[in-house]
Amino acid sequence: MKLLKILPILVLTVLPSCNLDPGYTSYSNVVIPFDMHSVPETGQVGTPVNIMASASMDNGCWFNVHFVLTGKDDRQYEMVALADFESSGVCPTVVVSADTTVTFTPERTGNHVITFWMSPTVAERDTVVVGEALPDR
Repeated sequence: MKLLKILPILVLTVLPSCNLDPGYTSYSNVVIPFDMHSVPETGQVGTPVNIMASASMDNGCWFNVHFVLTGKDDRQYEMVALADFESSGVCPTVVVSADTTVTFTPERTGNHVITFWMSPTVAERDTVVVGEALPDR
């Protein structure tokens, strides 16, 4: 009998403290996969090499999609697509995308390897074979 008296008081104190709304979530500079990346097969010393890339995410909680190309040394480069995520529950069903063309100018001949990070642990590599610049005529 005593339990029946305490049960309503317990229910009235516990239920209002339950927050059934989804929590706020926010992440910055999350590595997202590339949809496409394009690197020329060949290049020349001293001549800019253009790399084209695009990336997208499948809902409107993603924003600020941007790209970063980093030179690891004079023939090794890494490229990432980054985005921010912010949600307080339901995300709009809209594709968020961006594309870019980034440039580097090789200073040495040989194979220049560009690593495209598809996730923090998975990468795809592409190579530009760089030769000597042609003499002016």
